[in-house]
Amino acid sequence: MPLTLGGLVGAGVLGLFHGLWSPVLLTIALTHVADFNPREKRLAFALTLSAFAGIFQPDAALLCAVILSIWMLWEFGIMGGADVKLLIAITIMIGNATILIPIAVAGGIQGVIASLRKQREIPFVVSIFCGALFFVLFPLI
Repeated sequence: MPLTLGGLVGAGVLGLFHGLWSPVLLTIALTHVADFNPREKRLAFALTLSAFAGIFQPDAALLCAVILSIWMLWEFGIMGGADVKLLIAITIMIGNATILIPIAVAGGIQGVIASLRKQREIPFVVSIFCGALFFVLFPLI
């Protein structure tokens, strides 16, 4: 946990230097909202905070929507917390939501390989790293 949380904090600091204050504040808010009960309250607060984040910084509205979507993957148990923190951190750090395209492709390839090997749990850290590396070496836009 300290490793992924440290990466998220570092990405937040870098995001603030790049003027992405709204996605960074949304990420901080979503970490606090995650403790609210019941689930309906968490979802209502998360949607409201994301809408305000997009309204207050329209240039970063897409990043805010992506961060909310990634958080929802964790909320509904589709992804683990460490993977979600890494995805949010890399999205804020790069500042471009299209980084998720090569990560998704790498995750799909890893999923097919895991399916052929009959693995039930798949750590997506490798896919996140490979997709991000591909994006940095061969930018899409």
